[in-house]
Amino acid sequence: MIEVRQLTKRYRHTTAIADLTFRVGPGLVTGFLGPNGAGKTTTMRLILGLGRPTSGTATVGGHAYADLPHPLTTLGTLLDAQAVNPRRDGFHHLLALAQSNGIGARRVREVVDLVGLSDVAHRPAGVYSLGMKQRLGIAGALLGDPAGVMLDEPLNGLDPEGIVWLRGLLRRLAGEGRTVLLSSHLMSEMALIADHLVVIGRGRLIADTPTAALLREHAPGSMLVRAEDAGAFAGLLRGAGASVRVEEDGALRVRGLDGLGIGRLAAQHHVVVTELTPIQPSLETAFIDLTQDSVEYAAAATATIKDAAS
Repeated sequence: MIEVRQLTKRYRHTTAIADLTFRVGPGLVTGFLGPNGAGKTTTMRLILGLGRPTSGTATVGGHAYADLPHPLTTLGTLLDAQAVNPRRDGFHHLLALAQSNGIGARRVREVVDLVGLSDVAHRPAGVYSLGMKQRLGIAGALLGDPAGVMLDEPLNGLDPEGIVWLRGLLRRLAGEGRTVLLSSHLMSEMALIADHLVVIGRGRLIADTPTAALLREHAPGSMLVRAEDAGAFAGLLRGAGASVRVEEDGALRVRGLDGLGIGRLAAQHHVVVTELTPIQPSLETAFIDLTQDSVEYAAAATATIKDAAS
């Protein structure tokens, strides 16, 4: 439904987006990831026609978003939760959006209830917390009961209940066959929510793949092993083809052998194993591995800071 083809955006001597191509289809939650400055928000703005690409195209349902007669019924969006008139109450903020797309007040009341803002709907948006503004923005994205939604960092400011609620909402929308495109820096949540990932860095496509496939390639699972005479057992594990890293506390981080294989090796050599714990793959680890050459804003290492201070 959302299709980006050879999209490029330059600002004088800076290239924000470079020949970017990907497609976001229905029935999946697609995570849109990248380091700070990667071009995610710029890409979303170009999809909505809020900027003019240097070259390439971005379409929604085969059309430019600006050409859709009632865009909120095709793709509901949230780019900036803070972009509300602080003096206007939440209900009338949504009502203005609704009327611009031929949507009635009844639907406004429905989405206010859906996002949990019924008690504060007639308070000025200026007194809303960030989490409340995020809910208001999500309500705006849902106004047209759209075929898809595109949300930029909607998890920011939500409390744990709000995060669980949004996770369930997005899964339900995808389960209904809608298109869902979501950007976030919260890797733990993206691992739970996203079926598919589009990863960019410095405006270029790095990966366009199912989440499970990216984890297998860039963050394989491992086993945490504690054993008597761990050093000797590490040698046996390496001899069996496993990769072994000795942690600071003496535990062994083992890749290449599952729990059954490690247990059988220990039994064969009469090694007493006191812990055998599977370590699940981490999307955060995979993301850092995948984008390490595309980070524009990297903090100095702690050791460097200490050396400079001394």
